[in-house]
Parts: sequence; structure tokens; C-alpha cells
Amino acid sequence: MWARISAATVRRRRLERCRTDLARPELAGRPVHDIAGRWGFANAPAFSRAFRAAYAISPTEFRRAAAGAAVLRTA
Repeated sequence: MWARISAATVRRRRLERCRTDLARPELAGRPVHDIAGRWGFANAPAFSRAFRAAYAISPTEFRRAAAGAAVLRTA
């Protein structure tokens, strides 16, 4: 029997995947809207609002913070 998955669950999972990709150093050159589009967010402003609502930080700010943390880990 198939489990019912809500739209909110799907959206949360897509946001998690975006967050993971935004933190990946090898994707640092890829625009935020490309990463959002890869996970099904066709509208960049709507993605930014959803990301900020979920994580209390913009996608760009998150990427910058994740890059800074990666630098500290390698130092």
C-alpha cells in the first residue's frame, strides 16, 4: 500500500535538497536559481521566500555561511 505524502512533505524534501546543494563547494559557481530549478522550483522569488520561511535565512546568505564554514573546516 502506498503511503500518502503531503504537498508540504514534498516541498520540505525539495528544500532540504536545495540546502544540501547550496552547501556543496563544487556547486558554488552554479546560480541559486539553477539549483532551485533542479529541484522543481521554477520561480526564483517564490523559492527564496520558501527557503527563508523554512530556514530563517536567504538562500544566498546560507550559501555564503556554508562556504565560510567549509573554509574553517579545511584550515
